[in-house]
Amino acid sequence: MLKAIFFDAAGILYTRGGHTEEYALDLLRKNGFNPQISQKQFEKQLNLRSQANKGLLDHTVYWDEFLSMRGVSDPHQRVQFTREIEDYSNDVQPIPGVRETLQKFKARGFLLGIITDTMYPQEWKMQRLEKARVADLIDIVACSTSLGVHKPDPAIYAQALFHAGLSLGEAVFIGHLDTELQGAHFAGMMTIAIDPTLEENADYCFRSLPEVLTLPELRGVTLDVVR
Repeated sequence: MLKAIFFDAAGILYTRGGHTEEYALDLLRKNGFNPQISQKQFEKQLNLRSQANKGLLDHTVYWDEFLSMRGVSDPHQRVQFTREIEDYSNDVQPIPGVRETLQKFKARGFLLGIITDTMYPQEWKMQRLEKARVADLIDIVACSTSLGVHKPDPAIYAQALFHAGLSLGEAVFIGHLDTELQGAHFAGMMTIAIDPTLEENADYCFRSLPEVLTLPELRGVTLDVVR
């Protein structure tokens, strides 16, 4: 029996104008910098991002390197750009219908949690959930910077299950990226993709989060079983 529902955060529980790194690249272009880098530099960037997502590298160091690679030589300008990138990343908006959907899942007796990658402090993630009006509905937070592991490594999903006191097969992961859904699958979770194009590889696929309420497996559990 399913007892808990875990969500990816960005793109599922809240949204922003676009991916933060795309914003950073546009910021560079608008200020006259060429955002193109070599393959070797890009591989270095991916490694730095992984370290930052694991909490091994401060996000300010990541963005400083990101900007330096692309020709921003003035350290004061890199600091200013980093602040603009941070502000953009934190500027999230609620997705219509999400709070109401989570409330219905809570009423059905499910524990609710997030499994999320971020290079920022967990406190920032919680502030974003508050802006999305869902923070009060989340019972369990599995944040990459706090756990030292990030998606799609099955270990982060396993950590979330452990903290919830759940066994394999008792939780579902709802996301929108194929690699993250695969990681949840390898960790033994049922997977649900939220994808308007219905192209993601998951056990089930829906166009929007409210549609997931129709899934028979998520009709509900009794609170005494879960608690």
